[in-house]
Amino acid sequence: MKQIRILTLALLLALVTSPPVLAHLKTDTVTLYNGDRLTGEIKQLYGGLLNLKTDSMGTVKIEWQEIANVSSEYFYEVRTSDGGRFFGSVDSAGRPGQMRVQEEGGTRDLEWLEVVELRPVEESFIGRLEVYLAGGYSYTKASGVGQISFTSNVSYEDEYTRTVLDGRTIITDTNEETTSSNRYDLNRAVWTDRARYFRILGAGYEDNDELGLEHRINVGAGLGRYFLDTHKTRLLASSGLQVITEKSADSGEDQDVEMFISTDYAAWRFNTPELDLGVSFDLYPSLSDSGRVRTDLDIRLRWEIVEDLFLDLTAWSSTDNKAESDREIDYGVTTGVGWQL
Repeated sequence: MKQIRILTLALLLALVTSPPVLAHLKTDTVTLYNGDRLTGEIKQLYGGLLNLKTDSMGTVKIEWQEIANVSSEYFYEVRTSDGGRFFGSVDSAGRPGQMRVQEEGGTRDLEWLEVVELRPVEESFIGRLEVYLAGGYSYTKASGVGQISFTSNVSYEDEYTRTVLDGRTIITDTNEETTSSNRYDLNRAVWTDRARYFRILGAGYEDNDELGLEHRINVGAGLGRYFLDTHKTRLLASSGLQVITEKSADSGEDQDVEMFISTDYAAWRFNTPELDLGVSFDLYPSLSDSGRVRTDLDIRLRWEIVEDLFLDLTAWSSTDNKAESDREIDYGVTTGVGWQL
């Protein structure tokens, strides 16, 4: 845990103390099918939305299928649904609904809806670093239960790799006791020469009072693949081996070799009823402790019940069939209803 906190602080320190870099000028142009034309800085296309930072309207999110043309003199990584990756400036092609990528070796025309990610390739370290931190607190007087949550996401990406540090800390305080669960995962994906495939290296730390887990440290490697990757949905999976060292309140410290099978699914829709869904599931069958299986599940849902009225749901669970019977599973669910004017 201490090492991960040090890494997070180091990344934040680098963000604060790094010298300023030349800004990406707001000269990119986006033309919609209805004829509207916007000028700004393309921040990213991901999850079916293009983020365009403008001077007068702030950052505008534009649905990808509503865009007829994009033009920019800056350098981008363009990723397509068949796993292709291209690098160069982008411009309008021969007709609306096509994108032209100007690479070093020539030009390439791509169908619009085949493009699933558009990302500026920055030259500096700080330009390639993204940091997101969030915290929350809830308290119910009737039950005397209070909960503090903290999540973090730090990512760095260049032309060939993507490194992500994800963290979650939840502290629950009741009249009887205070419990906590922490999980921090550091993963590095390395793109391969085969379309859709990537190599992964990973490490993680976890503790959970409800499961009687004092700490679990894992290091592993494997291979992953995109099975679906469009402007509406995404499904990827990975598998490999990892070595874990863990200490529980009941059995002391132990080492184990596990296989891991991970899946991530996301879907989104911007027409009524709107939908934003993300599900990740990890399965860990042990190779050295016969019969032992662990799982981790995370769900995030935002669904439009009727126009402008949304159901919000987040849920997570952790299971271990070799833990004590009253500690085999830990889970949390948060639900709410939101109104968008």
